Amino acid sequence: MNDTREAYDTTAGTVHNAGDARLGIVDLHSHPTLMSYMFGAKFWKKHDPPVWWCPWSMRVDVDALLAGGVKAFLCSTYVIEREMFSDVWPLRIVEAVYPRGKHIATAPMDELTREYLDFAENMVETTRRQRGDIIESARTFAEMQRITAQGKIAVLHAIEGAHHLNGNIAMVDELAARGVCHIIVPHLYPNQAGGCVNVFSKYRFGAACGCFLAKYQDASGLTAWGHELIEKLLDVGILVDPTHGTREFRNQVLEIVRAHPKKRPLTMSHACISGEGSTEFGPEPEEIRAIADTGGAIGIMMFTHREGNQPRMRGIEYVLNAIAHLVRHGGEDVVAIGSDFDGTTDAAKDLRSPRDYRGVREAVLRQYTEDQTAKFMGGNAERVLKSGWGN
Repeated sequence: MNDTREAYDTTAGTVHNAGDARLGIVDLHSHPTLMSYMFGAKFWKKHDPPVWWCPWSMRVDVDALLAGGVKAFLCSTYVIEREMFSDVWPLRIVEAVYPRGKHIATAPMDELTREYLDFAENMVETTRRQRGDIIESARTFAEMQRITAQGKIAVLHAIEGAHHLNGNIAMVDELAARGVCHIIVPHLYPNQAGGCVNVFSKYRFGAACGCFLAKYQDASGLTAWGHELIEKLLDVGILVDPTHGTREFRNQVLEIVRAHPKKRPLTMSHACISGEGSTEFGPEPEEIRAIADTGGAIGIMMFTHREGNQPRMRGIEYVLNAIAHLVRHGGEDVVAIGSDFDGTTDAAKDLRSPRDYRGVREAVLRQYTEDQTAKFMGGNAERVLKSGWGN
């Protein structure tokens, strides 16, 4: 098997490219700052995360990225929506006793967004001091290319949820200048841009305990403010992502993308795709084809799902089924990786962290050519970033 960065000197911080760099991973969605900012987990230290949720153990640390052959990843900023503090009553206890929790619950959302972006950059710089010249932040696609060509990991800014803008579309220019390459517009609760899929509907135990209540949800489509935001993102060159949006929301965004004079790719950075097809929250076959037609890509989440009475699949088996489904409906240029590592509580024993990308790569190479595997692992994501970021 050809691999990237199978060997590296963690003492000197020297990265040695091993094999074909085309097979390196470009992850369209992960959350190391969520774990690090909220719980103090150290990105530069090696972690051994369990399958279950463990806030003091990160899945995305620099050792796991190196071992898995990751050459670039989108570090997604996510500040908890204010609605969650009302909807999930235990968080109100956290807010009362934990100073950082109170800060997150009360500070202006745009201020918190800037704070998170600063934190991400400081996290990278701390890692460089501790581990050497093995990782670097990229604010443009050209910088990303330079960093990865030098055998280092490129860290890209991304944002999950339009609530981070605090209602101010003019902030998009600031974010673009900061190097933000990607924004997921809807998220867990409705925001100024429109409604969302209720991802909490399956958590019946939580609802029985007075959390995840339907009254905080709204399944509407895109608002006028949201339409203006999409147009602005396309203008400045920040990738538009309707993941978490309702089907109506996603279709409205697609129509704006199709009509915009700058032909940008539409991306779903982290999609739930079962072995038999789309899940409640994933793209339908016609959506997969439509996203492919824009030159876009769909990132496969790195954890397992149950559909109906189906048994849970192993993680790598799930990924292979998801790839096959995307290729069947959108072709080989639509497949990408969007792990959602450290943003979700679920993991598979054989796919607990980026370290396990080695097993994913080996399994994919057994079923697809090296050229196809290179597209799935990172080539398609790079193409999307090249055409949708900046310019």
